[in-house]
Order: sequence, then structure tokens, then C-alpha cells
Amino acid sequence: MILSLSGSIGAIGVNMQTGLRMAIEEINSAGGIMGRKVELIERDDAGDPTKARTAAEELVEKQGVSLIIGTTISSPALAIAPYATERKAFMLGSPSADQVNDPKQYPYLFTGTIISSMQAQIVVKYVAEVMKAKKIGILAESTAYGNSTVAAYKAELEKRGFTNPPTEQIPQGAQDATLQVNNLKKAGVDAVLAATLSMDSVRVLKAMQSAGWEVPYVGTSDLSSSVVINGVGVDGMKRVYSYNQERMSFSDKKPLTPKTRDFLDKLSKKLNQKPLKDSAQMHSLYYDLGYILKWAVEKAQSTEGPKVAAALETMKDFEGAHAVWTFTKDNHVGLGLDDIVMAQSAGLKDGAFEMAPGY
Repeated sequence: MILSLSGSIGAIGVNMQTGLRMAIEEINSAGGIMGRKVELIERDDAGDPTKARTAAEELVEKQGVSLIIGTTISSPALAIAPYATERKAFMLGSPSADQVNDPKQYPYLFTGTIISSMQAQIVVKYVAEVMKAKKIGILAESTAYGNSTVAAYKAELEKRGFTNPPTEQIPQGAQDATLQVNNLKKAGVDAVLAATLSMDSVRVLKAMQSAGWEVPYVGTSDLSSSVVINGVGVDGMKRVYSYNQERMSFSDKKPLTPKTRDFLDKLSKKLNQKPLKDSAQMHSLYYDLGYILKWAVEKAQSTEGPKVAAALETMKDFEGAHAVWTFTKDNHVGLGLDDIVMAQSAGLKDGAFEMAPGY
């Protein structure tokens, strides 16, 4: 396992680690995989691509690892991917840059997160068609994820007649986003498409509060994390919306599924927390990834990377707590657009989120 357990997005990685550990504990209690207990060797890349590559080399060459769960974000995944391809090591994680979904270039790399172009379709459609914004801006971090998402946002906006949208980017971990926020405000933007994570989102939303600028900030599911909500405060989250797993969201018309509810009850017991005070989306994602890996290894009857990858490419409608999963030879993203909805980022109720207006 290689996740970002420290650094600016460490809180995200820790939640993923918790979900994966839950799955591995259950799998081992039920007899393991092919009759063998699973040993989880954990490494922290701190969101650093160089550390991620070093960790992968150590796991493969010194520990004999052929199956890697991770990474948390895209830059570390893309740093590892060429090496994993060369060494035929299987990777299953949550990178979202469009480049990760290239089975020809990276045949052993799979992701359980919608990629940037898919995120863009969902977010832009909501802002343009439901919110009916007139001038849409973009604010992103300067990372592989941010750059990929900016390109995807622009492509989707152009399809709807929004050309040359005002765009600002901040370095990951930057302490101040005032300049970027003020530039978008001066440009007359009435809705912001976001591609920021964790404390970067907090700094952006704090800068918007300080500027007295109350426009919708719409983007990644991380906007619904406790790090963001607690960092900004509920009052500052009233116009913040994020895409969320359909299975991890609810409305008066659509309650949670029994499988999702069962997972949330397990997580509540694991954390000794009732009701759950944080989004369970990252926990549920990596909980499912643990079981997806089990399915693929058992299907392949092998732990060899190429055989496990070939097996996973045949998965169809695998029901998890987080989503219903399908992978193919040509598509290494396990989710579809129908798996995603927009949610109120501060609409948390016992680990799940209330859907945004319009659903």
C-alpha cells in the first residue's frame, strides 16, 4: 500500500488507509485470499512523486510485492506507473488525472476514482444547467490532478459556449490564495469550478470569505471532508457543492442502499463514533478496493500483475458499498457517470451526504 498519510492531503490518505484495513481484516477473518492471509505492507508518500517512486521500488525489489494499492492522488501514481509497467506490478488506487486511464501505456494501472474529464462533465453540467451560471471561472492547484482538471473543465465549458474562462492556479500547499480569488472576483465570475484538495481548498474558501465574495464553489468530493468543513466553518460552506458517489448520497426520494448502510455501521463501530462526523467516501472507496483486489486475484488464481490485471478487466457490475464496479480492457476506470451526483458539501449526515438541489 502506498498512500499519502502525511503532508497537505494526509487526512485523505488516513481515511483511505482505515477503509482498506477494514477490508483486509474482514478478508483475513474469512480465510484470506486463495487460502492465504493478506499481509499489508504500508508506505507513506506524503503526496510526493519522488517518495512514491522510491517506495514502489523498495516494495517491488526488496519486499517482493507484485500488487500495490494506491496511490492517493495522481502525481505519485504517474511517477510510479512507468516503473510498474516495466516490472509488471499491478496498481489499483485513486488517481484521477486522465493520463492514468491509458491501458496501452499503463496496462497494470487501474483507478477507483472518476478521472478529470468525467469530473468535469458532471460539475460543468451542474453549474451550467442547474445553477445557470453566466460567467464561470476555474481555480485549481498546480499539480497533475489540477492541470488535468483545468483542461477538462475548459473542454466541457467550450462545448457549452463558455470560451476562455478566467483561470487561476495555486501551488499545492500555498499559504495564501488571496491573489487568485481577487483576480476571479474582478473578472466578474459568478461560479467557480474547483480543482483543489484538503487544506488548499480551506485557504481558497477562507480567502473568498475575507473578500466578501459569496459565489458557488463547485468541485471534488474532498470539499465535503471534515478537514475542509472544520477548516472553513459551516457558515462558509453554504454555497459549496461537490460531486459524490451516488451510493454515498441520499435524498428524500433515494435512501442509502442496505450494503452502504451496513458499511457505515461497521465504520461507526471501528471508529467508535456514532453518528459519523466525517465523510465516509474515502473509507468506502478503499474498503471496496480491498474486495476488488480479492476478486481479481481469485479470478486470476494468481498474484502475478499481468494475470490480475487481465482478470480485473472482466469485472462487471461488482456490487460494493461505494459503487457498482465495472472494468474493461479499454477502460481502467471502474466508475461511470451514472455513479456520481452532486451533493451539498456541508450536508453530512452519519457519513453520507444530502444531494444538492436539482436531484
